[in-house]
Amino acid sequence: MPVTLSFGNRHNYEINHSRLARLMSPDKEEALYMGVWDRFKDCFRTHKKQEVLEVLYTLIHGCERENQAELNVDITGMEKIHAFTQLKQYANPSQQDRFVMRFDMNQTQVLFEIDGKVIDKCNLHRLLN
Repeated sequence: MPVTLSFGNRHNYEINHSRLARLMSPDKEEALYMGVWDRFKDCFRTHKKQEVLEVLYTLIHGCERENQAELNVDITGMEKIHAFTQLKQYANPSQQDRFVMRFDMNQTQVLFEIDGKVIDKCNLHRLLN
């Protein structure tokens, strides 16, 4: 079942779980990936899906950090937490409870779930070190 996102305008946008999982990736190329069929359909759309995905990626992840290497810290997990929190915020208020971030049974990973289905996870040990 798709999730409805809202950005403060009167329009609601439906997006499926697999696209949400992909958009959470800190790897911009992976997050914005479009298959051959979607790229073909984009040639005929007045509102380009590629442009929408780029804007959504920026809304979720913020602007790129140019000096990540200087931080000498693995921030991928923090970026995933931030991205998931942003996605939940943009979800229709009646659907925000579908987004759950929790620890696994061993408390070694943070799990990101939509409708009880894990769409991504990050290692807590790497996050805390």
